[in-house]
Amino acid sequence: MGSAARVAWAALLVVVAALHLGSGWQGATASLVFAGAAVVAFACLPLLRWRRVPSGLVAFSLVVLALVGGYWVAEGSAIDSTDPLPVLLDLVPRLLTAARPAPVTPELLAPGALLVFGVSLVVVLAVARRGRSLLAPVVGAAVLYTCTALLTAGRADRYGLVAVGLVALVAIGWLLVDRLEAGGRVLLGLPAVPVAAVAALAVVLPAGEAFEPRELVEPPVADLGVASPLPQLASWANLGDTELFRVRGPERAVRLVALSDYSGAAWRAASLYGPIGAVAEPDLPPGAQVDEAEVEITVGELGGRWLPTVGRPTAVSLDGAMVDPDSGSLVLRTELTPGLSYRVRGVVDVPDDADLLDATVPTNAGRYLELPGLPYSLAEYARQIVQSARSPYERAVAIEQVVKQGRTPDAQAPVGSSYARLERFLFGGPGEPGANAGTAEQFASAFAVLARAVGLPTRVVVGFQPADGEERVVRGSDATAWPEVYFAGWGWVPFDPVSGVSSGGSSAAQKREVLDRLASVTATPTSTPLSAPPPPLVTPSSTVAAQGTSAGSQRWIGYAVLGGVPVLILLVLGLARLVRRNRLRAAGATGAWAYVLDGLLLAGRTPTADRTAPDIAAGLGSAPAVELARLADYAAFAPEVGRAVGHAPEHGRPRVGHPVAAGPGTVAAGPGAVAGRAAGTSPWSLARQVRGGLRRGMPWYRRMFWAVDPRPLWRR
Repeated sequence: MGSAARVAWAALLVVVAALHLGSGWQGATASLVFAGAAVVAFACLPLLRWRRVPSGLVAFSLVVLALVGGYWVAEGSAIDSTDPLPVLLDLVPRLLTAARPAPVTPELLAPGALLVFGVSLVVVLAVARRGRSLLAPVVGAAVLYTCTALLTAGRADRYGLVAVGLVALVAIGWLLVDRLEAGGRVLLGLPAVPVAAVAALAVVLPAGEAFEPRELVEPPVADLGVASPLPQLASWANLGDTELFRVRGPERAVRLVALSDYSGAAWRAASLYGPIGAVAEPDLPPGAQVDEAEVEITVGELGGRWLPTVGRPTAVSLDGAMVDPDSGSLVLRTELTPGLSYRVRGVVDVPDDADLLDATVPTNAGRYLELPGLPYSLAEYARQIVQSARSPYERAVAIEQVVKQGRTPDAQAPVGSSYARLERFLFGGPGEPGANAGTAEQFASAFAVLARAVGLPTRVVVGFQPADGEERVVRGSDATAWPEVYFAGWGWVPFDPVSGVSSGGSSAAQKREVLDRLASVTATPTSTPLSAPPPPLVTPSSTVAAQGTSAGSQRWIGYAVLGGVPVLILLVLGLARLVRRNRLRAAGATGAWAYVLDGLLLAGRTPTADRTAPDIAAGLGSAPAVELARLADYAAFAPEVGRAVGHAPEHGRPRVGHPVAAGPGTVAAGPGAVAGRAAGTSPWSLARQVRGGLRRGMPWYRRMFWAVDPRPLWRR
């Protein structure tokens, strides 16, 4: 009755702590999964008590199966899915760098489930032993509660109610189990004392800022060679009314990717991506005034790997999505498929008109100002455009107006964003292909390059401007691109050099006021000849090939390491058993008898502590065992006789695992009989004969682990 009560109380305590751990994830699914993991661990209790297989071997096998399951669950969305060891090691960093509360995805649930299963298994091993283990369940619940507090920065139990409830369960369990095992009366009023003490302590202790473990974790990132979708604008435009995807939610411009790196030949997408919600802040901080929106997107014929989003994403329900923290671009490790549906939440910088008029721009914006090999023609053209502007915002409005004037959007115009293409777009003469005509790619790129030439940090965004409505169908003709300028303290502000109307960051009325003050903005192109685009440094194909070679070489290393861990554990256990064997052999007859007791333990025939050595040997029905028991008995209680027969005793009275003294008459046989029977046979030879008989009587699957079973190492 007492043992069953102890197991039930331990299971209840761990399950409650596991349910609380689920508060670090969205919804109730995580709590149910973690509670199920605890129940599965406790359901393994009969298997751990099965005497035919060592409990340590069973526990080791369960842990290996759990790790294999965790790898199998997280493999598809892992940053390096070809190497098992990094996949398992990245589970916790990926969870700590996920949004809070974490999305309910398999790879984010895996570390919590493994933690609960591991803690529960340790508790089960403790309560499965014959001792009265009432501390292990408390430690297990405390570990899970502490992990919950770290994962949620203390927000999961703001008022300590769960902690008080766990303490009450601990107090009741200690009293209840203890009384049931002792057969006494249960005093249910006593648990109120520790509960009241914990509650008073929680009130008295000062409350400060919670410790944030995310600051200690480097977000895992992946180097993905994803091509820029900017050249696809023309092909999307040719699709016309083909449905690319659907959007349900607030009316916002849908972003696909933000391009910040410009080589002079083309815009390049970021290559490093990590889990959404990473602790690392973007290289340029967001604005002080933002607007949050959440939309549901259903993919149609979009294709590719880029995920449409709104603003800078903060959470996404899609498994395997990764984000560039600087640009907020979402990418999927696999190709998009029609029918794929997900929800995404993002924030957009929304400064007021008055804020932008006096806003400044950072001078150390790094890659957002880079223009390698900028032609003099473009630099001089930009200088002429902004010569009358007094602020960064006025410079941006002036460039937007000049790029728009006299130029026509044309879906059939030549594609490209190189200096040569932009010079043809801005300065080309009548009749030249692409002169004063282009897609949104040329309008946005021309604005971004000219703005960088006068000190404005810019980037180009590829996205969509769907029609208004609750559920909007985004078609190929809705694809576009627009530039954004970064203003210190206010974030990224979009502009629209194609139409010049409201850009989403400032009103058309304010732009008109700025243009009226500037009166007439004009610029004259120089006579500098067109520039050739610089050659790309690395081709995408070579990058992909290099990544494939690296992944292939690391795969076997990971498998070798993962497979070598069990082998290393078995070697360590075998070495420890060999050391114990040599120590027992040096102890004479008492050590030899202890060696036999180890064999009985391995064979599942451990005698009770009240039996003597001769009694145990008689039960074995083995002449070598009877002889060895007599020698060990004399070595322990008649050391002079032991010396006479050539067996030196240990100092004092050694422990041989069980009392070796027989009752009255044990010594009556006399030393002469013992010496006669032992002539020519050492105690260790007798012990080996007994052990050999025990080993031969065991099933083959238990003989396999005879030399590495760790249980003899724990026997006193």
